[in-house]
Amino acid sequence: MSENVPETPMDEKLSPLPSLSLEHVEDGKASLDASIVSEAELKRIQRKIDWHIMPWICVTYMFMRLNVNGIGNIAIVNTEQKHDIKTELHLDPSQWAWVISCFYYTYMFIEPVSTLMMKKTTPSIWISRIMVSWGIVACCGAAVQNYGGLITIRTLLGAMEGGYFPCILYFLSFWFQPREITLRICFMIACSTFSGIISGFISYGVAFADGRLAGWRWLFIIEGIPPIILGILTVFVLPDYPETVKFLTDEEKRVVTERLVDGAPTKTSKTWDTKQALGLFKDPTFWTFHGVWVTNSLGNPTPSFVLPTVIFQLGFTNSNISNVLTIPSSVAIFFTLVVCAYMAHKNKWNPFTVSFTLQITSLVCCVILMTVQQPIVRYIFILVARSCSNTVVNLLWPSRVEALKGTTAVGLGIAISNLVNQLDGLVGPRIFSTIYGPTYHVSFSVCAGLLSAGIIFIAVTAALVGRPVFGIRWGARMSK
Repeated sequence: MSENVPETPMDEKLSPLPSLSLEHVEDGKASLDASIVSEAELKRIQRKIDWHIMPWICVTYMFMRLNVNGIGNIAIVNTEQKHDIKTELHLDPSQWAWVISCFYYTYMFIEPVSTLMMKKTTPSIWISRIMVSWGIVACCGAAVQNYGGLITIRTLLGAMEGGYFPCILYFLSFWFQPREITLRICFMIACSTFSGIISGFISYGVAFADGRLAGWRWLFIIEGIPPIILGILTVFVLPDYPETVKFLTDEEKRVVTERLVDGAPTKTSKTWDTKQALGLFKDPTFWTFHGVWVTNSLGNPTPSFVLPTVIFQLGFTNSNISNVLTIPSSVAIFFTLVVCAYMAHKNKWNPFTVSFTLQITSLVCCVILMTVQQPIVRYIFILVARSCSNTVVNLLWPSRVEALKGTTAVGLGIAISNLVNQLDGLVGPRIFSTIYGPTYHVSFSVCAGLLSAGIIFIAVTAALVGRPVFGIRWGARMSK
């Protein structure tokens, strides 16, 4: 992948990394003081790392989200022709809710184990295993003939796919400081919103391919093939640890590893430390961060897996166009994430203040959606609410990682946090059950209550980690 790095003009090229002085010697090994590296040199090293890591994880994560959220598009393909999945498999609203949520039971169960298994093996091998296995199971979804078969496929898919996102977060913590992960994680998640754009167009096209093989069956196959191919390539493309790569010099490797914060995970540290694991649950931020995660996840107005159905039930378009109308939501989330992440990365915006503001905005949108009846207006406020709600947790992920100390704590903590963030998959299908449509007043009322609680959790978490909200450092006041 290094061949794709654009050439820098000669007059702008940075000078080679100079010889770095050694501060002290421990156990016969030289220890590097990474603080002497200039900002320009550090950026050069990180650009090199980014070119070898970020394009690949952005592409693979995009296809992962395409697979997770694709069930929402599958739900309404060819509804008017009575060739949709619910009609052909004779599914009622309650059964469909179970089809969506059963995925998340195994997905959540596997996540804490998955991050530790990645450290036990290697990132490239374990992430490859995840992708290939979920692609195979997804393709098998095209062969289901009844409700039981669909439940089996969805349950297996959750087990195979579980752990991908926390493994990526864990993987990045081997390379970067937590504050440096902000922009990279948000950019990766922003790129994943293109999965909604791709899925919308594919669903629209597949609807016209409805024939001997129903359109929804084609979607399972189309969404399953890319992960298999990319998963096999991941073994050869994705680097594992700074200490083992060939594209960094020995001095550059030391710069990367020496500047990681105390307690950051490393290649050589123990995979499991019971003391770290128990200490994780004694940290008050463990509970307040998860308060934010739970309320934001469950309070998300129209999760992606029900968005096409909610748009369809607004009543101003058919099922094909409803799938296409999910695309503006993905675009809005992309720009909101990129702008907020960039400003936070440049230390111009405080992530807690921004998250607090976005949460309030989502709450206001929910209140409006509870009262307004005009379909177009409701559609616009759904887009605004989703773009705000989907940005909150992603901005706070680096702060969550920074609060964790040690390889075991980081691996387990990230997995549990992402597990909690999947609760919308268990409860969301019931909050947004079609029995509450087409207005979904009950659904948006529940979301408003949860988002209100989330605002409180954000403020409390900011106080515990000593970060200001709107310039007020509540943590400093509490400590006095």
